[in-house]
Amino acid sequence: MMEVPNFAELGKNARDIFTTGYHQGKGFIKFNVKTKSKRFHMMSDTILNFETSKLSGLMETKYKADAGALLLKWTTAGVLLLGYEFNGLLMKGVDLLSECAYNPETTAKSVKVGSRFASERLNAHCEISNDLNSGTSLLGSVVVKCRDLFLGYQAGYDTALKKMTTNDVGLVYGCTDVDFHFRCACIPHEYGLSVSYKVKPDLDVAANGIYATQGDVQKWTVGAAAKCKIAEKSILRFKFNTDLQLATSLMQRLYDGVTLILSFNIDCANITRGDHQVGLALNVEA
Repeated sequence: MMEVPNFAELGKNARDIFTTGYHQGKGFIKFNVKTKSKRFHMMSDTILNFETSKLSGLMETKYKADAGALLLKWTTAGVLLLGYEFNGLLMKGVDLLSECAYNPETTAKSVKVGSRFASERLNAHCEISNDLNSGTSLLGSVVVKCRDLFLGYQAGYDTALKKMTTNDVGLVYGCTDVDFHFRCACIPHEYGLSVSYKVKPDLDVAANGIYATQGDVQKWTVGAAAKCKIAEKSILRFKFNTDLQLATSLMQRLYDGVTLILSFNIDCANITRGDHQVGLALNVEA
């Protein structure tokens, strides 16, 4: 049997239909490179935004040893991160993680320690982060599986502000070709419901609704999305919501491990204003 997903992975099927393959901006180019061997993984993700004339990205390397994995990460913002993950050191299914981050430009430093337990019935995660310039924050989540039902809760607390920063609940029910994901974020200020359905092997559709309140202000958004495999190497995606945003994406596999993605977002409420977006992405895996 497969492990229970963590809280962030609940509703992943519908979320991927809405988000994967969309890289829009006024002028947006994304370049992603991944390479891996038995023990060594490397990933580089670079984004060039012509609207802000800004280059951002990160480079991440992971070396897997017998008892865990060594992680080294660097971002264009100047942040250096060094971490180590212990896999199954205490018992099977339990991972321990430690991370240290440092920004030489701002001299900001932070330390994080955490643990994770995953089995066929339960996924639990907790971490303690300490920003040496501000304070300590706590984050924890748990997901329990009962037949085809997944029930999860996530909570976060900031000791400096002395208040909860995260208070979310999620419920997923999956049956043949259909997944339902109900969630409440920042209880009780935001509610969401998403549904994904595999119509046939080359066509997936999804719907997503969000209702949010902040004081006396109420806002709701409903969207629909689809993913269609139109050829052996081509995938077409599109989505539309009640804010009159229409987006489409074409993913074309050029060679094995090389994929080109072209995406557009059209503001249907202001067609003539020209506030539309386009994005180009190149993914390379080896």
